[in-house]
Amino acid sequence: MPNISKSLIIYFVLANLFSINAAYATDDFPGRTQYPNVEYITVDDLYKKRASVVIVDTRSDYEYNTLRIKNAVNIPVSNIEFSKRIRELADSEKKPIVFYCNGHSCTKSYEAVIKAKRFAKLTDTVAFDAGVTDWALRYPDEAVLLGRSPVDPTKLISSDEFKQHLLKPADFVEKANKHCLIIDVRDGTQRHDHIFAGFEHSVSLDKMQQQLLDKYIDQAVSEKKPLCIYDAVGKQVEWLQYHLKQKNVRDYFFMDGGVKAYEDMRKQQ
Repeated sequence: MPNISKSLIIYFVLANLFSINAAYATDDFPGRTQYPNVEYITVDDLYKKRASVVIVDTRSDYEYNTLRIKNAVNIPVSNIEFSKRIRELADSEKKPIVFYCNGHSCTKSYEAVIKAKRFAKLTDTVAFDAGVTDWALRYPDEAVLLGRSPVDPTKLISSDEFKQHLLKPADFVEKANKHCLIIDVRDGTQRHDHIFAGFEHSVSLDKMQQQLLDKYIDQAVSEKKPLCIYDAVGKQVEWLQYHLKQKNVRDYFFMDGGVKAYEDMRKQQ
């Protein structure tokens, strides 16, 4: 019987938990249909070519600092200077550029390719659309989780573990109104209104506000209050969960779908 490395065994066990399809069927990647002209690279091909390309993380710095591909450069696709920074990076490195994001249903890697070609006038760019979690599961030695590498695949938060802390908007509001410390983690550009005006704390998931965020988390723990945390569309809180888990916080809830889902609920009432 051939020898199988421990990390490879862990990958195949966890692949089922994270619903990873090794064949990478197109149905698992809706962006490939939405962006048919964007070339993509698979996880194994990127691993083989990683030394000859520049890997760019297109997500926020908070997501990047939580889980990333080792040696990746963080240039958020939403950054106003994205095209300028990508052009400068390409000129200095003189290597093909591979963009990635959270993978599968995330479209930031495709959008980055389009912007790089259209505005930075680059031609040698592709999307790694399997994303950072697939990469960390497959090649934990080439990933960084909360500043540590190699990544222990068992420390990655599964979709089931995330869903255990989700509440539908109506249930979230009911919970938040019952002795809960409420935190709105949307960034300034997203925060046009407040669901719990006068009763919530607003703090973005930005490294400049990390101490303030920790202050509110510690306050909830010391006062034995559950945390009720919401964002714009239910995506930012996925990465905040790693921070809560690292701090051994257990009593917390997220609004499923964020403010968008809440507003949709209100329209239907």
